[in-house]
Amino acid sequence: MRLVVVPLLFTFLACGPAPTAPPEPNAPGPVFRSVGDPFIKGPLATTQRDLRQGELGAPRPVRLTAPTEAGTYPVVQFQHGFLSDRRAYDEILSHLASHGFVVVAPQMYPADGVPLGKEGAPDEARAARTVATWAQTAAATIMGSAADPRPVGVAGHSRGGKVTWWLTAQEGFLARGIVGVDPVDGLGGPLLGAQPEALPGPLETAPPSLILGMELGGSCAPEGDNFRHFFERTTPPTVLLLVKNQGHADMLDADVDSGGLCQTGPEREETRRFTGGALAAFFRATLQDDDVARRFLEVPLTRLEVTRETR
Repeated sequence: MRLVVVPLLFTFLACGPAPTAPPEPNAPGPVFRSVGDPFIKGPLATTQRDLRQGELGAPRPVRLTAPTEAGTYPVVQFQHGFLSDRRAYDEILSHLASHGFVVVAPQMYPADGVPLGKEGAPDEARAARTVATWAQTAAATIMGSAADPRPVGVAGHSRGGKVTWWLTAQEGFLARGIVGVDPVDGLGGPLLGAQPEALPGPLETAPPSLILGMELGGSCAPEGDNFRHFFERTTPPTVLLLVKNQGHADMLDADVDSGGLCQTGPEREETRRFTGGALAAFFRATLQDDDVARRFLEVPLTRLEVTRETR
C-alpha cells in the first residue's frame, strides 16, 4: 500500500532536467469519438509515459496517458491536489484516456508532504498555463498520435480545481470544458499564508463546467470553500453531481491511503469508477461533440447515491 497523507500524498522524486526540443506535431485527421457507456472502460487500450522537466520541452515533470492506437484525440490537462502526486490518479485518468483522450498530468512541485515553501495557487496556475500551451501541440505527438487542434479540456482535484479555475478565470486561458473534482478554493490556511480566491465572485463567462462534490469533505474541503463555492460562482451551463457518503480523496488509486486526514466513504472503488466515468462523459460531450454521452450526466449509471443540480 502507498501510505500517504491527503492532501499530503507520497513523495515525488525530482529528476534533473533533460532539455530537448519537442517533436514536430503530427497532422490531425478526423477526431476520434468514443462509443458506449462512459462509466465502463472505453474501447481503446492505453499506455503511459513520464517526462522529466525539460525533456521534449515539458515545462514541468508530466505523466502522459494516451491510447496506444494512433489517431487524432482531444487533449485534457489534469491538475493534482495540494502536495499530491500526479501518479495517484492513474486509474481515473487511464479510464478517461481509454475513451479517446490524451491526458496530461503535470507535477507542479515535489509531493514531499511539506506544506511550506510551495508555490501559491496563482503561481501554480501560471505554470499550468505553460504546460497547457506545450501540451496542446506536443503531448499527442509524443504519444504517437495527433492532437485535436481546438482548445483543450482542463480538470483538477482539490486545490488543483482552484488552480484550474484560476487558469481559466484569472489567466484567461481558453478551454472548451472544465471539471472540478471536489474542488477547494479558500485562502490557504495559517501554514500557507493568505492566498487569493480563484472565484471571489460570480464569473461573467466560463466554458461548460462539471463539478463533482463529495459529501464527506470535512476539514479537507470545508463548507464555504468546497464544491458549492464553485457551483454558485460558475456561469451556465454547469452541472453539479454531489456524491453522498463519500470522502474528499475517495477517487484516488486503490493503493493510496489518505493517512486518516480526510474522511473516507464505504465505496472507494465505485467512487473511482464514477469519477472516471463522469470525466469521460463530460469530455466526450464537450470535446468529442458526443450528445449521447451528455445524457449519462443526467442519470449517472452508478450504485452511489448522487444528486444533480444545474445552472
